[in-house]
Amino acid sequence: MSAPGRHPSGRHGRPAKPDNRSVKWHGPALTLLLAITAAGFSFAMYPAPGAMSLSNHNGFAVVTVPNLANLLGQGEVNAFAPLPAPIVTATASASPTRDKAKPKAKPGPVPVNGPTSPVSTAPANNSGSPVGGANYAGSLVLSETGSQLTSWNQTSSFCTENSWGSPDGQVGTDAGGDATISTTGATGSCVALISPQAYSSGVIEAEIDFPALPGSSGTIADWTSFWLTNGANWPQDGELDAVEAEPVTGVNAVAWHGGSSGNEFSASTDDFFQTQLPKTGTNLSPGWHTVDIVYSQGFMAVYYDGQQYTSYSSDNVTGSPLNIYITTSVTPDISSVEQQLGGPPRNSDSSPATVAVKYLKVWSFKG
Repeated sequence: MSAPGRHPSGRHGRPAKPDNRSVKWHGPALTLLLAITAAGFSFAMYPAPGAMSLSNHNGFAVVTVPNLANLLGQGEVNAFAPLPAPIVTATASASPTRDKAKPKAKPGPVPVNGPTSPVSTAPANNSGSPVGGANYAGSLVLSETGSQLTSWNQTSSFCTENSWGSPDGQVGTDAGGDATISTTGATGSCVALISPQAYSSGVIEAEIDFPALPGSSGTIADWTSFWLTNGANWPQDGELDAVEAEPVTGVNAVAWHGGSSGNEFSASTDDFFQTQLPKTGTNLSPGWHTVDIVYSQGFMAVYYDGQQYTSYSSDNVTGSPLNIYITTSVTPDISSVEQQLGGPPRNSDSSPATVAVKYLKVWSFKG
């Protein structure tokens, strides 16, 4: 879910005002009245090309589809600097090798009185196969506990690539040994875990606790996402958003983004893009969930708690090596972002919020 940070000016196109120099007016009052009426009628009848109403979503006026493509799907990564080199590029058909020469980022501080995650209600996975997409899974090639995932901390590099991002989020572990990524609640507060390996195919599973927005128990707090991409070659290599609590609506969506620079392509379970992905299961709510991603050239699928939520078979799905991202940020309620969204972000709050991750596993892809 492209973000503000690489977006254009966000100004909605409006027709030029009429040229009234050749018209004789009968008084200042009539001049002002006619000018206001003409401008209002012109904008109502001729909005910017490509614009669509978001009245069904948030009650705000007009937001252009190209601008939404720059917001949804976290596609801001095409403006990101590459992750600290070298990045291990591996397929999930063989055990990925870790780059021993690359120093791992140190885990963030473990809060002494930090948040304690509630007991997981997601399906326990004590078997050798994923909860969802087991038919596509071969051998287990990666199994990380929550505490091991803290070494994936890339907050300082990921969050600073947005002009509004603040890398003040913390990575730590809770009393149960789960990885925690916490925002402070401040505007733009951001935190990120990014895998050192990249996968061109596989079944990826994580058990994650998604925080609720205060006062809205059915909404996931902040711009919280579990996704795959290659930040150094976006959008060509593609982006698979398995979980994205979108700030424009506050609703979670699954999407595939690809194409080329200036000619981007998106398919999504939301209705902002022409290509719609089917919704065959129940959408995510706050709390503990097991999320499975099936990814291979020409095919992707996403499962929530063992039930398929959506799938997509297309040549658009690249099969390029993609890194695993678990991120969350407080979308700024500032004018430039509001112009892009069509109004204030729906799921950001000034309260601290914590995402917890119990484990992450990767299996090779069995076609």
